[in-house]
Amino acid sequence: MLEAPLRDLLSSRLDVLESGLTLLDIEKYIPNKIGTRSFIDILARDERGRWVLIEVKRSDAAAREAIHEIYKYVEAVKAHLGARDDEIRAIVASTNWTELLSPFSRFTHDTSISVVGMNLVIDEATKNIYAQTIEPLPITSGRVLSPWHDMSLYESAERLAAGIASHDASCKAKGIADYIMVVMKAPDGFYEASVEATARAMREIKGDAGEPTQDEIAETAAKMKRLEHLIYFVPQLLPADEYMRIIQADPDLYQEVMEFADDMEGEELLASLQEYALFADPKVDRDYFEVGYPAKFRAKLLDSEGWNIEEILRRGAFARNQNLTDETVLGEIAGEAGTSGQRLKRSVVLSSRAELSQLMKDVAECLPNNPVWRGMIRDQLDDARSDFPEGTVHVSIYAPSTGILTLYFAVTQENGVLFVPTYSLSVEADGEVRRMYAGELQSSDTAPVAPEAYRHVLDEYYGGDVGSLVMTMTSGGYEVRDIDILEDLGLTYGSFRCDAEGDARHFFRMKNGRWRKAAQVVPFGQFKSYLERNSRLLQIIVRKLSPRIGPGICDGSLSERQLEDRVDAEIAGRGEVYIGPPEQCDVCTIPLSGEVFMSDGRVKDGTMWANMCADCTIYYGAGIGWGIGQLYRKAEDGRWLLVGGGPGQSEADDERA
Repeated sequence: MLEAPLRDLLSSRLDVLESGLTLLDIEKYIPNKIGTRSFIDILARDERGRWVLIEVKRSDAAAREAIHEIYKYVEAVKAHLGARDDEIRAIVASTNWTELLSPFSRFTHDTSISVVGMNLVIDEATKNIYAQTIEPLPITSGRVLSPWHDMSLYESAERLAAGIASHDASCKAKGIADYIMVVMKAPDGFYEASVEATARAMREIKGDAGEPTQDEIAETAAKMKRLEHLIYFVPQLLPADEYMRIIQADPDLYQEVMEFADDMEGEELLASLQEYALFADPKVDRDYFEVGYPAKFRAKLLDSEGWNIEEILRRGAFARNQNLTDETVLGEIAGEAGTSGQRLKRSVVLSSRAELSQLMKDVAECLPNNPVWRGMIRDQLDDARSDFPEGTVHVSIYAPSTGILTLYFAVTQENGVLFVPTYSLSVEADGEVRRMYAGELQSSDTAPVAPEAYRHVLDEYYGGDVGSLVMTMTSGGYEVRDIDILEDLGLTYGSFRCDAEGDARHFFRMKNGRWRKAAQVVPFGQFKSYLERNSRLLQIIVRKLSPRIGPGICDGSLSERQLEDRVDAEIAGRGEVYIGPPEQCDVCTIPLSGEVFMSDGRVKDGTMWANMCADCTIYYGAGIGWGIGQLYRKAEDGRWLLVGGGPGQSEADDERA
């Protein structure tokens, strides 16, 4: 059947495409201001009164022209009939989709018009016609490095070489073509420092004070391999069905995945599928394995530990892209493309719609759980494009999303301000920086935050278990509820603007959706004021978390559970209570009203005694025992009952006598 008869047949059977369509015209002529003719195959109206443009194609060769025709018709209808995008729909109906599917998929991805593809099947004998909906192909986003990385460590250069070969062999067998291997070597003295740090951490976990002894260091070294060579493996992010294809080759692994796949979705599912796919046979040859992620690559390996990059090995598309510099590769591994959900660096020309469109997609990936900054940056880019249409904007976003750990890092780490969320949009025009937009953490109130806020956050988000909070450190401290947690701690995500006119600077803050003039803004000024006002809250946070977060080790144990083991039923049965109990812990100052246990004991490495909460009892106290420390548990009536560390029966009898 030729195209014209097919069009006429379909016009009489619009119900096969969609119920409720009303035929308006066939070969409808629409004038076009640019001089091209627009004859719409079938013009219809749907049940909601929207224009429906139906393009009918019969041959594969003609199908390749369909998308161009649709573009032309849509613009003509908008101009001639004064219709908006949301008032126009398009249906592409074809008997052959071999050549049409790819451009159709791209069109549906790029356009704001509602577009549907229908595959037509015709019974030539009966002249019956059937239609099946076409699913667009997934559109590749080009280079998207996975935010989930693998670290393979080796004892020697020979083992490293074998590891590189095994990575290539494993990827080839699985059909993983595009990936990067960063070959790294530990700095001089790294092994010795690691041994000493591990020995020190083990002492702290045991509750021992002071530096490790030489015997303890030697014992630790005997158990630790000298792993000074590293392959940091970063693959191109693949869709879920590709990972499943790899996993299916291993029936046992596939069965294991199917047991949990239905309970996951989104990034959680994709991360698990990649992990299983990379773990599947043939496996990589390595001496030790660690999980990697962008923040770990930049902050831990490069900045903190000082690993040296010896070689960057590119495979597949990364090797073919000669325009891709090593600097860009390393930046994207560190998450600067936005895929880490934490960091983004980019420079774009404001007149380029393609660059701005990609930037906004990357901003959304960089800030998946921060709608406040996402909206601000979108509006500020529109603002900059309007005021400086030929300008360039340099974007830098750092949003670690670490919740309460943001405060901990800010006050405990050297250059703590580097751990605070921020962004900047620097607008350059005519060779000069003309405007700067900046994001910052702002106080929601000028009054100090109540010290009970720490306990509230712990109860609200971590089930009251500080160990659950600490264990987020295994993934860099990332917290999807970051914006809510910081809000509960009295902080909000805000922004300000600075316009430059020669040497003059004009500052503005966003209020009620518009820019209002402000006094000179000092970067991080509001955050520093917050820290000064909330010294007590910060003391609680630092005292609670410091002993649990060590070099390479996170202690997620529950202090209350440890103190339960110190409860003496005989002592508890005496019914002795603390007379005139304190309101707060003497060490961390947390209010004791929310505590289960309290101690009155000697502080470790000193002669001073203190009333301590459960955590401080474990990490800062000398212990529980007669003459060392007494343990109290809160009773139902609110009084503190002595349950451990009191005098034994003979001493108690002597005291009563």
